[in-house]
Amino acid sequence: MKKVYKSALGRTIDMDMLRAKNESVIAVGNMKVNARGDELGFGGKVVRTRNQVMDEYYRLNTPTVTDSSVLPQEDTLPPEEAPVEEDDFVDPVPESDESDSEEDQSEK
Repeated sequence: MKKVYKSALGRTIDMDMLRAKNESVIAVGNMKVNARGDELGFGGKVVRTRNQVMDEYYRLNTPTVTDSSVLPQEDTLPPEEAPVEEDDFVDPVPESDESDSEEDQSEK
């Protein structure tokens, strides 16, 4: 799709043509790339093309699925070898309930 804009002075500007015309010009900034996205070396020479940069990026940042079957599972241990956990939980006994119930019974 062609992007054509009008300037404040009424001139038409074709952005796609302007972008294609200046594709090899060094971009403003500190990234050392041209307008196309190629990495530039000393003297403005192309070191790596945009496609090489993107291929490396996707190769390094593509998420991969790890095989979970490699990890040992606790469920796979036979019952006699499985670690036994002792339950040391003690039910708390509220003190206020006992004293309230004794007072209620003595009043009746």
